[in-house]
Amino acid sequence: MPDDPAFETYVTAHNGANRVRSDLSGPQDAAILAQFEDADPQSPAGYRSLIALNEATYSDDVSIEVIAQVDGSGPTETVTRVLRLTADQAPLAQVPGTTGRYFLRGDNFSWVTIDDGPVLSGSDSRGLVDLVLDFDTGMADIQLRTGVAGTSQVRTEVVGTGLPFNIRNGAFGGAITVAIHDPDGPLVYAIDGSLRGNIGGDPGFSNSIHGLSGSGLYTATGTDQGATVTIDGAFAGVDPNALP
Repeated sequence: MPDDPAFETYVTAHNGANRVRSDLSGPQDAAILAQFEDADPQSPAGYRSLIALNEATYSDDVSIEVIAQVDGSGPTETVTRVLRLTADQAPLAQVPGTTGRYFLRGDNFSWVTIDDGPVLSGSDSRGLVDLVLDFDTGMADIQLRTGVAGTSQVRTEVVGTGLPFNIRNGAFGGAITVAIHDPDGPLVYAIDGSLRGNIGGDPGFSNSIHGLSGSGLYTATGTDQGATVTIDGAFAGVDPNALP
């Protein structure tokens, strides 16, 4: 799979996870990020990790970290800047003879800016609408979304079809198309971007549930209808029958 300059990909030294990382920070943020790397991190005032996945659903197989600068707290909290996104995925078990298609569904998170407007946060606990992994063709299809409900401020749709999927190490990714609905008007912005993810766990079935899980990041920036639009996001999924 070709390298994508939008993402760093490597195996972590501390637990052997397959990592995808997107660094949106500047040199002035180095001291802030270093505090989150500490073995016993203390979130600096005004910064925190936004994501807490359901441990009962994802166990230790998936970890999503999104470090952001925030204003306020609780229901009044707003994201002012995203510094870094990370998706860690347990390795893919090598099971000879694995064949057929597997489906994953789960969480999706996105952060959008339109021109010089505020950061709009989107989320949906079923926003990974579908991730289809084909072990026979080595291809993956993905559909992601967020809506305007609860704390989610922006409607987005992400589609990637025929993405290369490495059935040996679980890496997948490629080009995506993105639709972003302007929350203040009728416009829908269409831009192109890229996505990178990893599949891990065991494809074997137990109690009608397969043991695969997946996670990753995506990004897109473009100009449409006179507006410059940017989106960065993260997703995680498991067998649909394993979701609460």
